[in-house]
Amino acid sequence: MQYSYSFVGLLFAIACAAGLLGALLGIGGGIFLVPAMVLMLHLPMKIAVAASVVSVIATSNAGGSSYVDQRITNLRMGMFLEIFTTVGALSGTILALYLRDWAIQLIFAFMLGYMAYAAFSTRNLDDQRIASGEFARTRPDRFARWLKLRGDYYDEAAKRDVQYVVNGVPIGASIAYLAGIASGLLGVGGGALKVSAMNRYMNVPMKAAVGTSKLMIGVTAAVSSILFFLAGLIHFTVVGPVAVGTTAGATAGTMIMNRLHSTRLKWLFAVLMLYLAYEMLAKGLNTGFQWRLPSAA
Repeated sequence: MQYSYSFVGLLFAIACAAGLLGALLGIGGGIFLVPAMVLMLHLPMKIAVAASVVSVIATSNAGGSSYVDQRITNLRMGMFLEIFTTVGALSGTILALYLRDWAIQLIFAFMLGYMAYAAFSTRNLDDQRIASGEFARTRPDRFARWLKLRGDYYDEAAKRDVQYVVNGVPIGASIAYLAGIASGLLGVGGGALKVSAMNRYMNVPMKAAVGTSKLMIGVTAAVSSILFFLAGLIHFTVVGPVAVGTTAGATAGTMIMNRLHSTRLKWLFAVLMLYLAYEMLAKGLNTGFQWRLPSAA
């Protein structure tokens, strides 16, 4: 597969932006990268997904270590949830090899739509709970107590230490499995679902969820990338600029995430998810059913 210098340059620029946004929101960047490669560069869906999976490994290494250094990542919780995510990634990758492109696009669109709703509906919740100390007052469930999953970090935007008690572990583990399926099927690292699950159902502040997710997504993506490689779907002309670009963007994103208020992060997340959900829905309906919706792509 041969590409021009302008194509590679555009791919690198898109990957930088995806890596930056991925670091800010705790995801691999694939949730922006895959729609961009499909909608703007017109790459086949499965090649875009495979390239995104490899880039997730690079961006996780770049961003995850920085959040560990800042003590934002909850290592114990991340390693526990990763067990379920890895099993899900194997299931999702097998599905991706057999489903048609338009079916994957529609699944992607519906997942993005849910992410937009979840972020918007909880946009002010974190700042309110941090100010009131509610994250620390919640009672842990028996699994969280047994696994000692509580945590704390210093929030630069709020100028205070934030302590939190984890609960809802069974729900979080179930969604982590679904996040693994999303990772293998859609090439997104599953971070969007994991961040939402930890923040919405496990009493984990948005920034701690972002830091923990960033560490996890690389392990999840590594499992899927092996199967995509064996299937011949990894094209190194695409993967090279994507991996370098997402790494550069993720490195920049980790430097500024903790300085932003959670409300702004969630607004950014919701707007981007809603736009990409619509564009992928339009693409999937057009490809699978020849139904044409207005599209900017």
